[in-house]
Amino acid sequence: MPGERLSGKIAIVTGAATGIGAATVRDFCENGAQVVATDIAEPGEKLAQTLSDHGERVRFEKLDVRSQEDWDRVLAVCHEAYGTPNVLFNNAGALGSGQPIHEETVEGMEAALAVNTIGMFLGMKAVIPGMLELGGGSIINTSSVWGIYAAPANAAYHCSKGAAHQMTKNAAVTYAPHNIRVNSLLPGYVDTPMSRGVTPQEAETLIQFTPMGRRAEPEEVSGMVVYLASDEASFTVGGTFTVDGGMAAL
Repeated sequence: MPGERLSGKIAIVTGAATGIGAATVRDFCENGAQVVATDIAEPGEKLAQTLSDHGERVRFEKLDVRSQEDWDRVLAVCHEAYGTPNVLFNNAGALGSGQPIHEETVEGMEAALAVNTIGMFLGMKAVIPGMLELGGGSIINTSSVWGIYAAPANAAYHCSKGAAHQMTKNAAVTYAPHNIRVNSLLPGYVDTPMSRGVTPQEAETLIQFTPMGRRAEPEEVSGMVVYLASDEASFTVGGTFTVDGGMAAL
């Protein structure tokens, strides 16, 4: 039987095919939420198992977060299946090219911004009108520790995640009077398909900058998302929630 922490919650999760997104979809379902899980890719093994385990409580929809039309379609699907969403987990992300500023291209910068910043903007733009009508909701935006701290190279990723973090702060103070809670999730080095795209040298550096000396499993991050989506976080607005093994404390 599902838990009750998210009873009555209707959630849209982006970047749900694998990693933190897939772990969160399972946690949401197990805590009583109804979920539209979305991704530009087909569901990975863990999400496929969740879809099988939780039946009518969750459904998968293809979503390119860069597309206004896709967001309109997914929102309509959510309304028809479950009702007006009162939780959004803006989790989809792109790693970027890894290049420093002098070697980055306009196209490379635009590609990272399109997913990590514009996609997040479109998600909030889609759900906020309904949350205003409902009288509240929760939005969790995945930034990164690299959205507030610097590391060499990968300028596009840093820029896009920094913009996402600041956009979250803007949304938090704009919509707090309407009981819409917007918060930033800042993961560190987590075992996801995207993080596996770094070079062995980059992976070693990430471990060196993680006081716990290892990367996290997605399930070690998803619990924070459950908290932020729940009514337990009713006075939590504009927060910066690092789940990074101590990286941000250095």
